[in-house]
Amino acid sequence: MSIQPRHGFIVPWFSVIAASILAWSLAVAPASAAGRTDTNSLDRISVAADPLTEAFGARPVMPLDVGHSSKWTDVLRRQESALVSPSPCQDESAEHCFKTFWNQTLVELRPLSRAEQVQRVNDIVNKMGYWSDWDIYRQADYWATPEEMFNQQGGDCEDFALFKYFLLRELGVAPEDMRMTLVAFNDQAHMVSLVMVDGAPVVLDCVELRTMPPEQLEQYQAVYSLSEKNWWLLAAADQPAAGQVAAR
Repeated sequence: MSIQPRHGFIVPWFSVIAASILAWSLAVAPASAAGRTDTNSLDRISVAADPLTEAFGARPVMPLDVGHSSKWTDVLRRQESALVSPSPCQDESAEHCFKTFWNQTLVELRPLSRAEQVQRVNDIVNKMGYWSDWDIYRQADYWATPEEMFNQQGGDCEDFALFKYFLLRELGVAPEDMRMTLVAFNDQAHMVSLVMVDGAPVVLDCVELRTMPPEQLEQYQAVYSLSEKNWWLLAAADQPAAGQVAAR
């Protein structure tokens, strides 16, 4: 299945390579500093299949400390602050005020089934524009909160994925049932969100606009996956791991 990216922009492939190299170095450094490898911890985390990412044909090959992923932990912190203290609005309409939009959306979607919520969230967020971080923030890579993306009425792939992730979390989806997952696509890097629905994972994407099971997106190769507690480097399920190092 051939899919063309919206507005022709996805993160360059070199970002995938850089992320993998950085993740490896961050994992090795703590273990080396400690002077030991916690192999029992490694076995518990890396050998157990992740039902969300294994549907991509991927398996964890290296568990990492999620605290090393600064952009992820930073946007989690900023999102909590935004929910507690949203920006004031001169125009309180849902079209112009994030607080009104957010609250109205939650009220509208809460009575729906989980499958309906996921589909509606995907549709709502995908109506926004696709713009590069440089166009909006004059930064090479910036992870925006939903409020920031709403105020800009657009963002890039990880902003779409984050918006959907946080909106579904507020609708009651457990964090352990969701992932932020970086995939390789046509020699480029791209971020999607994964959500468990009725015991099976679905992909929420801004390139393929329908929610789909991961196994139907054969053009995507999972590279790493984030939850709020863990961060894993991934490899194709039929490929042996080059090496495994436990994160401290």
